[in-house]
Amino acid sequence: MGVIMIRCPQTGREIPTGIEMDSAEFRRAPVFFSRVQCPVCSREHEWFAKDAWVCDGANAESAWDAFIDRL
Repeated sequence: MGVIMIRCPQTGREIPTGIEMDSAEFRRAPVFFSRVQCPVCSREHEWFAKDAWVCDGANAESAWDAFIDRL
């Protein structure tokens, strides 16, 4: 299972959206739109699937850990 990631438009940092999904499921999903409260800049970001990617497997856990460590 992976974590859907986006880039904060204010800081350019990668942030997890809190949505877990594997890469195959993400590719099959219809185009979707979502919002996330950014823990980096404290703003709400709107994003489309085309702006996101999946950080899979061990990388997903590393992404979460690295993100938490940077806060």
